[in-house]
Amino acid sequence: MRHSLLSKFQGTILGAVLGDSIGLQYQRQLVGIPPQAEDLEPILPLTKHQQLTIGGATFALNSLNSKIPSGKDSSASGRLAVACTQSLIRCRGLDLKDWRDTWETFAKSEIYHPPSTEFESIFNPCEAAVAALPAAMFFHENKAKLREKIMLAIEVWPNENKPEWETAILAVGYTIARTLKEKLDPATAIEETIAYVKTENALTELLLQVQILLEKGADLETAATHLCKSATAFRERQDEGKKKSQTNSIVNPENFIPIALAFYCFLNTPEDLRLSVVRAARCGIAGQITCALTGALSGAYNGVAGIPVEWRQISSADVKSQQLAEGREPSLWGTGSDGKIVELANNLFAVWAGVYRPDAGLDSAALARSVAAPYVIRPRKI
Repeated sequence: MRHSLLSKFQGTILGAVLGDSIGLQYQRQLVGIPPQAEDLEPILPLTKHQQLTIGGATFALNSLNSKIPSGKDSSASGRLAVACTQSLIRCRGLDLKDWRDTWETFAKSEIYHPPSTEFESIFNPCEAAVAALPAAMFFHENKAKLREKIMLAIEVWPNENKPEWETAILAVGYTIARTLKEKLDPATAIEETIAYVKTENALTELLLQVQILLEKGADLETAATHLCKSATAFRERQDEGKKKSQTNSIVNPENFIPIALAFYCFLNTPEDLRLSVVRAARCGIAGQITCALTGALSGAYNGVAGIPVEWRQISSADVKSQQLAEGREPSLWGTGSDGKIVELANNLFAVWAGVYRPDAGLDSAALARSVAAPYVIRPRKI
């Protein structure tokens, strides 16, 4: 095994969190928003092309929702992922009542200010895929059980486009699961993912385009442009079909672009998490969610050791500076530090492994005496 399963659990969550943070910082640089503190250096330098075009219309695709996140409420899906991880730990698995209570608590505290009279879905499919990462990790062992549990989990979350949500979550979740089991072959990953999803929509079409781009060795700019054009073309065909069928429940295909770009950036350089996330940031398209998904995929593949130490230091410094400047609650998906994220991953892994008291910590003497490869420990014969 290239990396321990614990390292992969840590890498998945921490990769997603730091990817989100890096995507936000780089996106703020693109629109000219200065760092929160004078001594906080930009995490990625702008390219010459970006410096020249920063004031123009070139970066109209910075966000698929046509708005640049301000950082005050830009990681809602990540905070829901943390809450769902805590639910899995607390209930030692998927408890639908607790899962629903977790969603309702999250919705009341994070989303509706003032409360909305109509309970609407606030996540697009890519954001839902980030929120569902803990479930994908916890049920990664069996692909049939993974599908079953994900279907049950997302049934609790209100959404207007359930089939699109299912496709996005299953595509990302299945790839994460294959990676955790060390069964992911980058050359066949997209083909296997599409076969597992068992549907045809905008996402599967974009993933097929990603496979073609990877085979042709397309560069980042070419890939991003091609995927955006493909999504636009699909939407136009979809709009024509919608007029004929008189349906309004079809999701915008452009909302799938972050997943497609994440697959492209990860599979193009699967052994290099730093490069994958940097390229995802420099796409300039929905930076936070694209980088979070790329970080999760690459983190699961390379483990926590693949995450640059300086990224963790810079992100922690950014959190502290924001707290001092604005008196805000901790960032990094509401945890406040990368150490809290690692602890969360440790506890999720411990519950998955069957540890009776995950809160005792991974360094406890009891746990140290109970570590073994899967299916090796057997009941003592007396």
